Amino acid sequence: MSGPRPVAPFELDPAKIDPGRIAVVEPEPALPVALPDAPAGPSPRRPWRRLLLLGGAGFLAALLGLEAYDLIVDLFERSDLLGGAFSLLLALVAAGAIGLGASEIASLRRLTALGDLRTTGAHLLGSQVHGRADALLDRVERIYRDRGELRGPIERFHGQASDALNDGERVQLFAASVLTPLDRRAYQLVKTGARDIGALTALSPLGVLDGLIVAGRALAMLRAIARVYGVRPGAAATTALLRRTLRNVIAAGIGELVSDAAVETLGASLLAFLSTRAGQGVLNGVLAARLGLSAMQLCRPLPFAKDELPSLKQLRKELFE
Repeated sequence: MSGPRPVAPFELDPAKIDPGRIAVVEPEPALPVALPDAPAGPSPRRPWRRLLLLGGAGFLAALLGLEAYDLIVDLFERSDLLGGAFSLLLALVAAGAIGLGASEIASLRRLTALGDLRTTGAHLLGSQVHGRADALLDRVERIYRDRGELRGPIERFHGQASDALNDGERVQLFAASVLTPLDRRAYQLVKTGARDIGALTALSPLGVLDGLIVAGRALAMLRAIARVYGVRPGAAATTALLRRTLRNVIAAGIGELVSDAAVETLGASLLAFLSTRAGQGVLNGVLAARLGLSAMQLCRPLPFAKDELPSLKQLRKELFE
């Protein structure tokens, strides 16, 4: 930095000012100031993984098709009967694979559609306006219209609904009238699955067997809960549901879950305090219960209200009584 400038003499009387002695002092250029970088926005999702997967699947299908074609041509050269039989078998296998793929895609779409309905229902749950909930409730009603055990609750809803109810009240009335029986069945499935997982893993002598029991029974519980709410999941939809439930459990906090399980492990009974296997069974049961409650929230077409959300604390009390 330069030192202070000397002060030039100046004249108070304007008439005595000599214009030739006036020096125009140009301002020094301002030093550049480094501004902080703006926060980067969310990076767009890169579809390279999906493209890579689709490309690999297409390449593998092309190779299998070429191999099958060469084999069929070779079999027809040997015998027309042998070539025709293998062609028929290959056509049946291809038709079965296409049907299975279509079923998996349909189950994934049903699971995604339930998520869209639940998001719309969450916006309407606290709404005070009228006329926007009818389209949503009509879509939800179409899911359960063909189920005989829900015809009475649906008719009861239409009998109780009136134009005086706003959108939020209509959504709550539909959930209380139509979805409450499904919630009770799903809650019973969660309680049964958690109890079975806890008991079986407590009695299991091998850690590998514990993992198989937890995985198999938890997947069966998730599939049963999804069928209660009308998803009818295939393998792909079950995998997606498991991934989303695990994501919700992690978002809710593994520490809280482990602490709750530790409390039950130490205070449920003397056996749970003394036996390591019993403690592991309690922990697995609480984890399964948390997964089941999260699956109920993901498979339900309308969101739970604050006072309707199943409580893990209450479920733990029912499990360990």
